Amino acid sequence: MTQLGPRDPFIRRAVGHFGRVALWEGHEIVEMSSPHIHLKISLSRGAEILEMRSRRLDMDILWHGHEDIVRHRPATQTSAPSIGNFLDHFSGGWQEVLPTAQYPVEYKAAPIGAHGEVAMLSWNYRVISDESDSISVEFFVDLRRFPLRLTRRMTLTDGVLRMDESVENLSAEMIEFQWGHHLVLGGPFVDPGMEMIVNTGERIEIPSYPSPTYRYKVETESTWPSAYLADGSLADVSIVGETDGTDGHLILGPMSDTTVIFRNHKFETDVKIAWDMKVFPYCWIWMVLGGIPQWPLWGRDRLVTLEPFSSPVISLTDAIAQGSALKLNPKEKMRTWVLCEISAFSDSIESISTKNGVKSE
Repeated sequence: MTQLGPRDPFIRRAVGHFGRVALWEGHEIVEMSSPHIHLKISLSRGAEILEMRSRRLDMDILWHGHEDIVRHRPATQTSAPSIGNFLDHFSGGWQEVLPTAQYPVEYKAAPIGAHGEVAMLSWNYRVISDESDSISVEFFVDLRRFPLRLTRRMTLTDGVLRMDESVENLSAEMIEFQWGHHLVLGGPFVDPGMEMIVNTGERIEIPSYPSPTYRYKVETESTWPSAYLADGSLADVSIVGETDGTDGHLILGPMSDTTVIFRNHKFETDVKIAWDMKVFPYCWIWMVLGGIPQWPLWGRDRLVTLEPFSSPVISLTDAIAQGSALKLNPKEKMRTWVLCEISAFSDSIESISTKNGVKSE
């Protein structure tokens, strides 16, 4: 008879850094906790970070949408959206996007919807280390329609979450793809006056986007911190405004410094994100301040996304044509990293990629 180990592989610990496996609503989850950050990660849906809580503030800094989607309750949709199924399963939080970005495509006979497939698949996991001063868990999944394996090792040390990731081509064919992260901030943290700190002079492009409440003038270019509003005026976009019924995208890149800081002055807290420039040279920022008065938001939400991406807002087909698609030869593997830090802010805005001994290249 096979001898099974304990259902929860983590060491029983209630102080310092600790983890556990549990069932929460419709999710099987892995929880990772430090004295500064508590994470709730779904194995059932995309290794999605369902909760990223500042323990100092006792505040989940992520935005969350429809409650039944958050809780992963089963539903039969009345029809399949032409763009794919991502939005029917989108609850906010933090997902990965692979192997396609914004638009649905067909690639080598494989139909793929917008924002790819990994965010909707169930994932596997294994505990790498479980110590009182740090905890590390590896999550991994084999895609269904692309012959790729995505592996994400999440290491939580005090107030810093580090993700070391790889995509491996499991096939005998060369595979082209897009890759990104989809982090959505919301709740009390995204209040009027929240500041977005980006390296001055980074290129901004406003994409053409079919929203009746779009804040920006589409198909214009500028440099941070200024962008063209819909009326043609140039405005500072580094401060998040009031809930004015608008929405809009700021597409940064190719970037020269891939560190972005969200600074909330009321809570005296920074959320700093840094990532590997070689794999993710672009960053999509989507601000919704009560805009999009239709499906899927219905004009009732306030959120800001941060989306490090391998390409601008184009389809995989266009990315291949323009040379921005990622590429793996048979059995080849690509590695990258992402860092997130939640901390009380100081006057210094030192790049956390440098602080953690990793420089963008």
